[in-house]
Amino acid sequence: MCLFCSRATAKQVCLPYEYKEEIMTPPEFDMASECQRLSRAADRWKNIPPRERAELAMRTAHSVGVESEAWVRAAVAMKSVGPDGQDACTDRLLSVLQAEECANGPLATLRLLFLTAEALRSIGKVGVPDVSVRPRITHGQNQIHESPFGSPSSFVAIDVLPVNRLHDATIFRGHRATVRCANTGSVETFMKLWQEECRSGSDAEGVAVVLGAGNVTGLAAADAVSQIFEHGRAVLLKLHPVQDSLASILRAALKPLVEAGLLRVVVGGAALVSDAIRAEEVTAMHLTGGEETFRSVVSSNESELRTKSITCELGNVTPWVVVPGNYSEKDLFFQADQIAASIANNSSFNCIATKVVLTSRHWAQRQRFLDRIDQRLRSLPARPAWYPGAADLHQKATGEPVSNGCLQPKLLRDVHQESHPHWFAREWFIPIAVETTVEGESIEDFCAAVSQVVHDLPGNLAASVTCPDGMATHDEARVELFIEHVRYGVVAVNAWSALAYAVGNIPWGGFPGGTIEAPESGLGFVHNPYFLPLVQNSILRSPLRVWPTPPWFPWHSKGGRLAKGVAEMYAAIASGKSGLWNLVGMLPDVFRG
Repeated sequence: MCLFCSRATAKQVCLPYEYKEEIMTPPEFDMASECQRLSRAADRWKNIPPRERAELAMRTAHSVGVESEAWVRAAVAMKSVGPDGQDACTDRLLSVLQAEECANGPLATLRLLFLTAEALRSIGKVGVPDVSVRPRITHGQNQIHESPFGSPSSFVAIDVLPVNRLHDATIFRGHRATVRCANTGSVETFMKLWQEECRSGSDAEGVAVVLGAGNVTGLAAADAVSQIFEHGRAVLLKLHPVQDSLASILRAALKPLVEAGLLRVVVGGAALVSDAIRAEEVTAMHLTGGEETFRSVVSSNESELRTKSITCELGNVTPWVVVPGNYSEKDLFFQADQIAASIANNSSFNCIATKVVLTSRHWAQRQRFLDRIDQRLRSLPARPAWYPGAADLHQKATGEPVSNGCLQPKLLRDVHQESHPHWFAREWFIPIAVETTVEGESIEDFCAAVSQVVHDLPGNLAASVTCPDGMATHDEARVELFIEHVRYGVVAVNAWSALAYAVGNIPWGGFPGGTIEAPESGLGFVHNPYFLPLVQNSILRSPLRVWPTPPWFPWHSKGGRLAKGVAEMYAAIASGKSGLWNLVGMLPDVFRG
C-alpha cells in the first residue's frame, strides 16, 4: 500500500499499551549485510514450488514441537515478574499460565504451520486449498441490497472449520467458521480469482520488517510465518524488548526458516527499525501493537515508506453483546464463564480482551448473569502487572493504585458512556471490563440500540455475540441481520473471538476500509494460509454450551496438561502420525477437568 494514496476515516482506535523501547541494537549486527542476505533468500524462495514450501512448513512445525516446553517455560517466567522485578507467581497461577502460554504460543504456531503446509500441498496438486464445502454465494443475485449497516449483503462464503486431519470434530466440537469474500458475480469467477491468488499471491519480493508485539509470545512468530508463506517474503523479525528472553528460543523453534535464510530474529529499538526500513531490499513492514506506535513508526520513516507495503494489526475496544432471552442455567453460566475467562486471560493484555459487555436493561436474567461473572473473577488469583506501564494505566483508569504490584480482574457494572466516557474511548490494557445496558424491550429495539453503541466504539477487529436458543422467527432473523452486517473483521457467535485467531485459517485483521491516516484496527490480514482473495470478514459460530470445558478457562484444573496434549498431538500430526493416540491420551484429563 502506498503511503499517500489513502483516505482518512472518522473513527480511530487509540491504544494505551505503548512501551518506550530502549536502543538495544545487537552487537556485530550489520543491517545492510543482513537485508542483502535475506533478499537473496527471498529471490530463491520465489522459485520454490508449493510442495517444497509445504515441506519447509512441516519441518518448522516439527521444530516448534521440539522447542514447545522451553517456549512455555520462558513465557511463564516473563509473565511471573511484577513491576519490582520479583517473581510473584503462586502455584495456582503457575498452572493457569502454563495453559495460556502453551495455547497462545507453540500450540497456535503449530496449527498455523500445519494448515499452511496442507494448503500448499493441495495448491501444488489442484491449484487451490482443499476445503470441505465448495464456496457458495450467500444470497441469490436478485436479493443483493445494501444492509442498514452500510455493507453489502451478498458474499462468497468459504467454510474453513472444522479441519478433519486436526481432529477438530472433537477439539472444536460443534464449531464452524465461514470466511466471507467480496461477491465476484459467480462462484466460477471467484474460483478463477482464487486460483490466480494461489499461483501469484506469494510472489511478493524482497524483505518484510515484522515488528512483533510484546503481549502474546505467539504473535511475532505467526506474523513472520504469514509473511514468508502467504506473501513470499523473507523476514527480519524484530521482537518487542519485553520478549528479549524469548529470542533464542524462537530462533530454535523456527530454525528451519532461519537455516533457509528466510528469517532473522533480533531485538532492538527505534533506531534498528529505521535502519531496516531504509534498506532498499525491504519492501514491506508489518506491525502488531498499538496505534501510537504505528503512527510513530510511520511519521519517523515517512519518505522511506512511500513505496513499501504497510500492514498492521492494532487492537480493538472489544464488545461482547448478550442478546436477551430465556437461557437455561447451564447455558447462562457457560456464557458468563466465557466472558469472565476472556477478561482474565493474559491479564487482559490482549488486543481482543473483552472490554464492553452490552446487555438489555429489561433482561430478567441480567443480574444472575453478572453475578456469575463476578463470582468467577473473584475466585481467580491476582496476577503480576508484568506488562510495562500496566500499573500506571490501572491507576489512571480507576483512580486506585495497584496493590502489591498485582492486578485482579474485574467487571464494572452499569457503566455508561455519558458519565464515564474514558472506558469507551480507548482500549485500557488492564484486566477490567465494563458492563453497560441499552434500552429496548423488543429484540428489534435492542439490536438497533446495540448497533449504535458498537459503531461508536474504537476499532473493528473482533466482536462476540451471545444468542439464546428458541427465539421467535422474526427475532432470530433480526439478530442474524446484526451478526451478518456488523463491521468487524471477526464476529464470534456464542464464543470469544480470540478462538478465531487460534484456529489459524480464519483471516485476522480489522474490517476493510482502514487507511494510513485512520487505520482503525489495522490494514490487511494475517492468518490467510488458504490465500483467499477479497476477504471482507469471518463469522465463527459455536454452541451455547461446549463440552469438554475449554482448557483456556483459568479455573480448569487440567488446563495446562490439556493444552500441552493438544500441542503434542499437532506436533505428532506434523511428523506424519495420525495424532489419534495423543487424543485418546487426553481423555482422563478431559473428564477430570
